[in-house]
Amino acid sequence: MDSRSSSSLARELDERLMELQSLFEMSQVLNASLNLRTVLNNLLLTPMGRMMISRGLVLVANEHGSFEVSVMKGLPRDLAGKRLFAEPTIDQPVFVQQIPDRDNVIKSFFAKLDIDLIVPITSNSGTVGLIGFGRKLGGVEFTPSEIEYLISLSNIASSAIANALMYQKLEHVNRQLDKKIQELKTIFEIGKELNATLETDRIVNLLIYAVMGELVVNRCFVFLKQEDEMRLFAARGVRVDENIHAILGEKRFLEQLSLTSTPIIVDETNLAPELKLLQEQQLKLVIPMQNQEETRGILIVGEKITQHDYENDEVEFLSTLCNQAMISIENARLFEETLEKERIEEELSIAREIQQRLLPNQCPNTDKISIHGMNIPSRQVGGDYFDCVKLDENHLAVAIADVSGKGIPASLLMSSLQAGLRNLIDLNLPLDALVAKLNNFIQANTSVDKFITFFIGMFNFEEHSFTYVNAGHNPPLLMHHDGTLRQLDVGGLLLGMLDNAPYEAETVRMRKDDVILLFTDGVTEAKNIEDEDFEDERLEKLLRASLHLPMKQLLQVVSDEIAAFTAGAPQSDDITMMAIRWLS
Repeated sequence: MDSRSSSSLARELDERLMELQSLFEMSQVLNASLNLRTVLNNLLLTPMGRMMISRGLVLVANEHGSFEVSVMKGLPRDLAGKRLFAEPTIDQPVFVQQIPDRDNVIKSFFAKLDIDLIVPITSNSGTVGLIGFGRKLGGVEFTPSEIEYLISLSNIASSAIANALMYQKLEHVNRQLDKKIQELKTIFEIGKELNATLETDRIVNLLIYAVMGELVVNRCFVFLKQEDEMRLFAARGVRVDENIHAILGEKRFLEQLSLTSTPIIVDETNLAPELKLLQEQQLKLVIPMQNQEETRGILIVGEKITQHDYENDEVEFLSTLCNQAMISIENARLFEETLEKERIEEELSIAREIQQRLLPNQCPNTDKISIHGMNIPSRQVGGDYFDCVKLDENHLAVAIADVSGKGIPASLLMSSLQAGLRNLIDLNLPLDALVAKLNNFIQANTSVDKFITFFIGMFNFEEHSFTYVNAGHNPPLLMHHDGTLRQLDVGGLLLGMLDNAPYEAETVRMRKDDVILLFTDGVTEAKNIEDEDFEDERLEKLLRASLHLPMKQLLQVVSDEIAAFTAGAPQSDDITMMAIRWLS
């Protein structure tokens, strides 16, 4: 054998060794997780990175007999969850163009996605998945050794996927178990002490001492579900330290406890694997604490000091005692929630009063202009804002805004807007410059997910004009007395979206009896019980029909029409409007 052949053989052996090492490492990675998505991501990304493949996807067989797209790279996101309703006859890697016509559904599915190579994932039970790979960068063909590597990789992945699917199915079953809690047994009266207190700590202590005293138990633990998670709440007969919290705080152990709906005698052979910990800690009995057929707590007790077994009547006694204690605990929780709700309601009432003071009680009306505003929040506090400010005898400014979100956060941002506007409006700036400064102020003092639609206009009585800037707000409607209508939509971006955003102002001439209607999206997007919007067309038609009315009556007509349209449906957003008539 010459030196060249030896060198070639050595390289081939090195490549084989590296490939085996890679497969070994992948086996460890794939089998290290029971999360299906993690397994599939590792299965797809490793060969794509190694072979410089531009796109790929993995389909996994589901219980409905179809294959579902579980993960993909380099493909549209809306492909996730798409199903392939076909029985694949692919048992070896195959190029899409070589798929026979009898599998045209499969061939068409992958061809549309520009997938070139399909590798089946098979197990003893059949095909559990399909891996599809697009072209390699540069159009390089797949080599036989690469295809062989992909076959080995799919074989390794099959068991990991099967385990992950089984784990996923087990989790699904466990989630369903708590919906099938058995009907509670007859509840017995357990004593005045439990019903005489609304303190959870005292109720639990009374329960523990009653159990330990009546049954002469050496150890007792109480778990309560808090924020939808079971947690160790109290323990007796053992030192409560980090060690015991680590042992009894193990996640899967707590999840299994949450699913326990009937008493468990730990000596029984059908103990769930997650509860084997009970045997290790020499705990003997698990009693669910239920309320309205839901397990909200768990009582676990150790051996009796007498070392006698627990009798059926003792188990029934503990079940009754625990359920009565759970009712008392729930009553205590509801009492605390009621107190907290009353406190929040009081704070919201104060916030609402403060917010209402930020809105004008009455807009300045003159012989040249008539203005009226209305605000109907969807909650006690909201994010809508309107204002009207008389600057001098010839100038009057109006503004309306809608802050993203609802409740107290929106009302706080609305307060900042009002303060910023009031500070800037006295500087006698052009409106486009004023809005630009206001935008920078909002952008610098809010998070990226908060923004404000804003409209401001300035009336000039001497020049019979109205100059405005619309920062992403619903375009106000300008209805001329002759019936022509236009939208006031010149301006720029919403406030708070982009620093130093440019804004443009427009000036329109005002004529006698012209009407401007400003409104927030709570008007046009008000929904009825069929989830239909009030819409701009309905508002425009209503404005035409009510043009002759005084401004206050006009807004009342619109408000009444919205109320009639949404009858039976909850108010989904704040409703704010301003109506302005030019009189001169």
